[in-house]
Amino acid sequence: MRYRKGTIALDDLRDCPLLRFVLHCRFVTPDQLYAFMRLEHRTTSRNEFGNRVRRLVEHEFLVRRVIPTMNRGVVYSLAPAGESEMLGRGEFYAGTAEKGAASNGHVQHALELNDIHLALKQSGMLVRWTPESDIRSRNEFTGIGYAKDYDALVAVHMEGAEYRFALEYERTPKSKKRYEAIASRIEEEDGALQFLYLVPNHDLQAFLVANFGNCSRAIYFGLRHDFLRDTLGLSVQNNRTPISTSFRAVLIRAARKEGSPRNTAAQTPLF
Repeated sequence: MRYRKGTIALDDLRDCPLLRFVLHCRFVTPDQLYAFMRLEHRTTSRNEFGNRVRRLVEHEFLVRRVIPTMNRGVVYSLAPAGESEMLGRGEFYAGTAEKGAASNGHVQHALELNDIHLALKQSGMLVRWTPESDIRSRNEFTGIGYAKDYDALVAVHMEGAEYRFALEYERTPKSKKRYEAIASRIEEEDGALQFLYLVPNHDLQAFLVANFGNCSRAIYFGLRHDFLRDTLGLSVQNNRTPISTSFRAVLIRAARKEGSPRNTAAQTPLF
């Protein structure tokens, strides 16, 4: 990796994947970013990673934020130069509906969603994680989008087959009217997409189950800390029945109901 004085020559194999992950995460801690880079085989050591991040901050591709009121401390996000670089390299959409917002709530939501992403990536089952920025781009700029800007669209591989679902992390509750509008959009979703809401506690889970009670599509709700421990094996409840099951069983049962699981070797990815 060679740097010119006053500028930075970006390394396509290490710098650009790092910036891309920050774009997709919006906010990310040093530990999370290092874990992502290790799983992607984009860093050789913590020292090498730290030097790379410091250079990207110094050359204003990354913003380093210290948030004293959060127990995570330091977080990184893309600076305008980083966003411009990613747009020039073909990224779908640099930003989200709350672009630039750095309140504790937005940051904490992003960091906790990163933990969910990491848990699934570390499990070895993750095939694709399509972030909200890509989903929003497709929804806003094409006629082949989705009914909602989900936190992520996820494809996983189990027992020789591929399964997909829409993921939402609901850290705080919305109004009943908002949930009615969300339910209407989910009912319009095409295809056999499954829906998983992760929440931080049982009370919010019960609140969501009740608010989606009139939705005709089955929506599954589970606890974030269960997902971090069990990933797809977590226990979930849906808005149509009080009986709990594992989300893994939900995915497999839905595929069987369609006729057969999705074979990764034969199917063109839908996202």
